[in-house]
Amino acid sequence: MNNIVTNIILTILTAALFIGLKYLTEYINENKYKIKDERAKRAIEKALEIVSLAVNITNQTFVQELKDKGGFGKKEAEEAFNATKVKVIEMLDSETKKILENEFENSNKFLNEAIEAKVWENKNKK
Repeated sequence: MNNIVTNIILTILTAALFIGLKYLTEYINENKYKIKDERAKRAIEKALEIVSLAVNITNQTFVQELKDKGGFGKKEAEEAFNATKVKVIEMLDSETKKILENEFENSNKFLNEAIEAKVWENKNKK
């Protein structure tokens, strides 16, 4: 009789342990994705802040001067865009670059569109 009670208790404890491990594994997996998503969110926000900074720098140091002189055309706009992109890439740290590459199918396209969006936003503020 004593062995039967011991076996029942051990069976119940083993089942409880497996159920507990299952819930613990699910909890860890859910939080692992939240951490990844939070890191991705922060990386995207950081990249967009850097894009804003780079666009503003280009406007102050290159674009505005050419506009004041009346010499800002398509060629200069392309030069400004390329200079901005170089600045963005230089300012992004390697971890943020890696996260952007993982999150976006084409991180280069993401940066191009972010720059274009910021330039458009700046133009339409005035």
